[in-house]
Amino acid sequence: MSSLQKKSLIATAAIFCCRFTGLIREITYQCLFGATGAMDAFLAAFRLPNMLRDMFAEGALSQSFTSAMSKVEKVEGPKAAWELANKVFTQLISLMIILVSAGVLVAGFCMQQIYPERVLVHCAVTDAAAAPEHGCIAEYLGVTRDADGRATASFRCAAPLIGLSDESCLKEGALRSLRPSSRLYLYTGTEGSPATLPAGSIPEGLTTLKLEPRGFMDLATDLCRIMWPFILFASVSALCMGSLNVFGIFGLPNLASAAFNLTIISLGTALGWLIDPNFGPDALYGFAVAVVIGGLMQVLVQLPKMRQKGFRPRWNLALTLRGWRISFTDPVVRKVWYLIIPGVIAAGITQSNIFINTAFAMDLAGGSVTAISAAFHLWQLPVALFGVAVGMVVLPSVSRMTLTSGANTEIPQHLARAMRFVAFFAVPSTVFLGVWGESIVSTFYQHGRFDAEASVLTGNVLACYSLGLLSYAGMKVLQPIFLALEKPWAPAGLAIVAFCLSVGLNYLFVYVLHFDAPWLALTTSAVTTLNFFFYFFYLRHLMGNMACGVLLPGLLRILLAGTVLALACWQIRDIFLDGFTSWSFMHRVGAMALAGMAGCVIYALAAFLFRVPELDAFARKFLRRRRA
Repeated sequence: MSSLQKKSLIATAAIFCCRFTGLIREITYQCLFGATGAMDAFLAAFRLPNMLRDMFAEGALSQSFTSAMSKVEKVEGPKAAWELANKVFTQLISLMIILVSAGVLVAGFCMQQIYPERVLVHCAVTDAAAAPEHGCIAEYLGVTRDADGRATASFRCAAPLIGLSDESCLKEGALRSLRPSSRLYLYTGTEGSPATLPAGSIPEGLTTLKLEPRGFMDLATDLCRIMWPFILFASVSALCMGSLNVFGIFGLPNLASAAFNLTIISLGTALGWLIDPNFGPDALYGFAVAVVIGGLMQVLVQLPKMRQKGFRPRWNLALTLRGWRISFTDPVVRKVWYLIIPGVIAAGITQSNIFINTAFAMDLAGGSVTAISAAFHLWQLPVALFGVAVGMVVLPSVSRMTLTSGANTEIPQHLARAMRFVAFFAVPSTVFLGVWGESIVSTFYQHGRFDAEASVLTGNVLACYSLGLLSYAGMKVLQPIFLALEKPWAPAGLAIVAFCLSVGLNYLFVYVLHFDAPWLALTTSAVTTLNFFFYFFYLRHLMGNMACGVLLPGLLRILLAGTVLALACWQIRDIFLDGFTSWSFMHRVGAMALAGMAGCVIYALAAFLFRVPELDAFARKFLRRRRA
């Protein structure tokens, strides 16, 4: 087994731990707060600092710094590399202090732009004597606005609604699908919810609307102000990750994110309970504080290993004008920031693409937004486990190779082996998500109001997403190489082209051809595949070749093994998984586990028969351990 494969597997295991603890964190949120307006306020408040982290800290910043520091470490040694780290750390912390201060001041304005508008609710009751236990059937009368532009939605209810007050409100977007005289089911959530009612309590076909108490905008603003410093610690953590990656350490930096999740789960729950033992809206202040402390923990868990490798933190006085002038005269520091800017642009366009897809899905049939979101998160998991992990391992070594005389030969061969390794895992992941998508969705999500019909729609969306999984994972390997070659604007330009193409195709499918949600996912897969080929052929242009003699034979063997797996999975689905969505939860989990193990065995046997090189490497490693 090669060094690349060992380090990639270590990074993959660490990322899996991070994702698993992230899932536990989300489950904790849902168990303690549920699908409430207060939880909406918390998620909206966290969206902005989290988006800045995705755009700035954990992508462009870490990769740009890793590339520059790797070259300095190879040419001038570790001491010079850590001196560069000190300079960049100082400038980054200075910038982040300014950004955090500004963010706290403009948090209210930001929340008004991001958080959905609320409208007040007025209910005219026709029979005050009959009070239902949880909610009531109502008729929508329309929306009126006063002189100040404040909207009020009016309903005619057959009975008074428990928990209704003069300050009750709902999301304005919830009214988009309603027409005057529409009948629906209103409830407040103070005495249960539709998900907890006996079957048949709500007439079939009625839309359900949950009313909320007012004041969540203030809550979201307060939470955003508390959580804003998280971006400071996330940025410093990204630099710590990049520094350790330069010295071949990939497990600990990724486990730092697991420390972030565990801090929120434990400390957030404890602080929330101290503030409000019933876990009402005020308990979310405890979780907001835990988010910031969790960001700090990401940094603290990496510092001992950095110190072991030679890091000695030293403040370079970049807060002064003279300090800034001195720092920016360093050509390597300037190069780091030169690499960061296009990376931030590319990441920002990617984030915008996610929001645009959601906006298009909102104009489709009910449940489309949920289907797109749920399928997207499942699709991202194998990409993070394999594509991101391998890209992280490849970047430092390729950055050093650019300084050697044989770079145009060594780099393509290194990339070919890396992409082949990613394909070995991405191809079966594509088959599992594409063929068993409905069953996988049903296992993870089919609970409460997420019924079998929603599983079918989400499974179809996931199948369309899966078609682009191999290309997306390959992009995650190739994208950092542009930084190593100091060609950072190429991915940014290609991201702009891909974004425009995606918007155009989505508009065509939704508004002209009136297709449904799976076509939005298919657009994403098609554009991702096209983007991958842009990356591949542009790198081939830059380096003269891409070692296709190393890449293609192994890739063909992997695809043949994947074809055998796909045929077997179709047979398993048709014979053993028929009617899967109607089974009990434990039955679904057991069947999916057995099917997954069978699929892995079949793929391994097929890979053995077609002599896939990556399987040979694993087999040799296993046999050496058995002999030892």
